[in-house]
Amino acid sequence: MTTYLWLPSLLGALLGWNLPLDEMHYPDAPAAREAWVAAEGTPPVGAETVDGAHALVLRAPFAADRKVSRAVVDRRVELDLSEPGAFTLEVEVDEPKAIAHLTLYFRSGDGWYGCTGNLRGGGRQTVRFPKARFRTEGTPAGWGEVDGIRIAAWRGQDLDARLLVHRLGAVTRDVAVVLPDEGDLPAGERRAARRSADGMVDALAELGLAADAIPESGVAAGALGGRRVAILAYNPRLSPTAVRALVEFIERGGKVFACYSLPEALAAALGLAPARYVRPQRGELAEVRFEAGALPGLPPAMKQASWNITVTEPVGHGARAIGHWHDGDGEPTPWPAMFISDRGAFFSHIILSDDPSAKLWMLAAVLGRFHPPLWDAMAGAALERASRVGHCRSVEALGEVVETSGSDGARETFQAALAERARSEELLAAGEPAAAIEAAEESRRLAAEAYLRSAPSPVWEGRAVWNHSGTGAYPGDWEKSARLLARNGFNMVFPNMLWGGLAHYPSDLLPRSRTFEEYGDQIAQACAAAKKHGLEVHVWKVNYHAQNAPREFLDRMEREGRLQRRVDGERHNWLCPSHPENFKLELESMLEVARRYPVDGLHFDYIRYPGRESCYCDGCRERFETASGRKVADWPRDCYTGPRRDEYNDWRREQITALVEAVHREGKRLRPELAISAAVFGSYPACRESIAQDWVAWVEAGYLDFLCPMNYTESDEQFANLLENQLKLVAGRVPVYPGIGATASNSRLSADRVVGQIHHARRLGAGGFTIFNFNAATADTIVPGVGLGAGRQRAVRPK
Repeated sequence: MTTYLWLPSLLGALLGWNLPLDEMHYPDAPAAREAWVAAEGTPPVGAETVDGAHALVLRAPFAADRKVSRAVVDRRVELDLSEPGAFTLEVEVDEPKAIAHLTLYFRSGDGWYGCTGNLRGGGRQTVRFPKARFRTEGTPAGWGEVDGIRIAAWRGQDLDARLLVHRLGAVTRDVAVVLPDEGDLPAGERRAARRSADGMVDALAELGLAADAIPESGVAAGALGGRRVAILAYNPRLSPTAVRALVEFIERGGKVFACYSLPEALAAALGLAPARYVRPQRGELAEVRFEAGALPGLPPAMKQASWNITVTEPVGHGARAIGHWHDGDGEPTPWPAMFISDRGAFFSHIILSDDPSAKLWMLAAVLGRFHPPLWDAMAGAALERASRVGHCRSVEALGEVVETSGSDGARETFQAALAERARSEELLAAGEPAAAIEAAEESRRLAAEAYLRSAPSPVWEGRAVWNHSGTGAYPGDWEKSARLLARNGFNMVFPNMLWGGLAHYPSDLLPRSRTFEEYGDQIAQACAAAKKHGLEVHVWKVNYHAQNAPREFLDRMEREGRLQRRVDGERHNWLCPSHPENFKLELESMLEVARRYPVDGLHFDYIRYPGRESCYCDGCRERFETASGRKVADWPRDCYTGPRRDEYNDWRREQITALVEAVHREGKRLRPELAISAAVFGSYPACRESIAQDWVAWVEAGYLDFLCPMNYTESDEQFANLLENQLKLVAGRVPVYPGIGATASNSRLSADRVVGQIHHARRLGAGGFTIFNFNAATADTIVPGVGLGAGRQRAVRPK
């Protein structure tokens, strides 16, 4: 039976409202089951009313069956959700550790939009799903044609849980981030556009502004409605229709803040000349300095290491340049960085993640000018933000941490933070929100410093960083990177030196990278610098993943039938794990490193399939049939969703585990002291089923010397729940150094938040920690932050 949910057509006029999509007012279980249908083995839903509060009851049977990865319920609908910018679920759960996270899905045409959200304990709470965070599966028809809703609770620990869903709502706000339509964008631009949009949504949330996210196609259809501000974090290929809609939005009184990409018609509407791209010399763009008094609350400067910019000039509508680029030596350049006009603003590059505090000040100043009522919300959020430092959620809790530390420097800094907080409260009461924000940010800076200085520093601990570039934080200068890490108490570095089809050293097996051609042998340089400063080097390989390999390599792999195929037959530029020649290449390339260089260990990453939809190439069919002794009647359906699914998944796991076993066996034969480790997905056993990564089996078999689960999350509760489960599964067999996502795709953490998760790792008994990612930005902030307290004393890695 098809059901229909009501959504007012005048949604744009109801800014700030959270409108109901489903208030879960079901009188009994049969009525709830008529609307919501359980799937994937989930028990049928129920209905409850407690103290007048209605709820849909979703049961997650995770204790009884370890193969169940999630509990799922679906509802059929007909909705136009083009205009809402976010969605909310009001929920509560009796066993929060049982649920790793929630995913809210909307079905549209032949695909889905999906977004994950984290629980904060078990009490009644609202989980928010910004449209900017939704990702697509398949080929959805668009937000205007939604025909299904799915709620999924994903397995955490092996516990049964009851999730009560009280309400599903759709939200609109005064401020919207315009999401790029990704269909025609090259992969690199698509990732950059997504990161920029996600970063902007996160920054606005930090400011206390729960901004909506509207796709460009929605803007073209009028979805901005009566909103006050539209932000284009990076929209490299705005359609002419979307540009016209933005110009009309401006003509109606709306304000637009655009970054980097500036179509000519939009430039004219903002009072700016046609733009052109400029690529200055390396290091010429290092900092933006703003004109004093240009806007209330504007910081004097903000660091940003950009590499190219869009240049324009003011021509009307009160437009003027309010910031200019300076180079790494502090000298001015001829390039304007930021413009403001009566109709909006323009920043000449993407807003990067470095110097986050100054970026928040800048955004607050611009938004406060656009819509002054936003000031009070931002000032209140700044004071709240100043209360949340590290793992502490109140000023009182921070005071206890500082006092317990016994550090006089931490105490003095904390008292200065309290004085700035009092000044901020006085300024807010006096009607000066811009000045109040400035004082609150200074209070938080001082509070964070006090927290960092208060962290204990054990002498028996693994302290590592992942370095994704393979060049350290400073390309061409591993000595500087190693010296910095050692000075701040780190004892390990995991540099990414080889991929499925690329190497940053003179490999005889893999194509040599541009990094090698420009900077030389990165493994040799890293080892020499690290040994000098007492650091261990565990060379990180990205296994199978070959999307950055040279075209000639990929073409050869394709000719030889060595690339993966998805279940729909589409080529995927990863090496197929079951192909014998790929197995040999993966094994020998890792052993090549151990033979040539005095590395301390080999570190697996991407030691998995991309997802459950891979690999279904012809070679996999042939090799599976040979291994099983039976033909597959209906390939690939029988193995993907049919009667042989479990058997095929077991076989997929065998392919991945075989490589781990072989590297361990042959590596130890070469050098018994060589440490074998792996970066793995945090949620187990979900990763065992979806990507064939059975890291518990590897630990139990003795193939790994330590484990680095990638617990990348901004939620301390989720981080701790994941780690608690991991430590239980590992059962002390090997040390666990959980991954902390300082700059991961789904996690952005300041130095104090990183140390907050280090606190939880220590509290739960982990052997250390691993921080992603070591680059120029984190070298300037995160690494010294750890060194103030948590890394104050040198430590020895547990073995």
